[in-house]
Amino acid sequence: MMDFELLLSSEVERCIEEHLLWYEEDPAHGGIEMADRWMDKLELVLEGIRKHPERNGLAPENGRWRPDVILRQMRFKPWKTPSSWRILYVMDEKNRQVTVLQIRHERRPLLGDMEI
Repeated sequence: MMDFELLLSSEVERCIEEHLLWYEEDPAHGGIEMADRWMDKLELVLEGIRKHPERNGLAPENGRWRPDVILRQMRFKPWKTPSSWRILYVMDEKNRQVTVLQIRHERRPLLGDMEI
């Protein structure tokens, strides 16, 4: 089976950039080395989504705004801490594309109407 094309929304690109800067700008957060480790782990997770997007379950927000769009999520837990991020995405089987819409820390509230 052919892999899916992985697309990142501008929101996801912004989130990744901000998170990397957060690590890089403060040695107490691990600095550049920690930013690189976080990004390496994120890339592995995104590669898994690209290869097998159907393996992940539905996001709690699924069906809330558009019943015709299936919103999936994958948990991204790069460290041995209790917290993780939720990677929210949709897949287009016909065009073999997966679009990652958001990467949200799990402590943030669920997507609101203004964020869709």
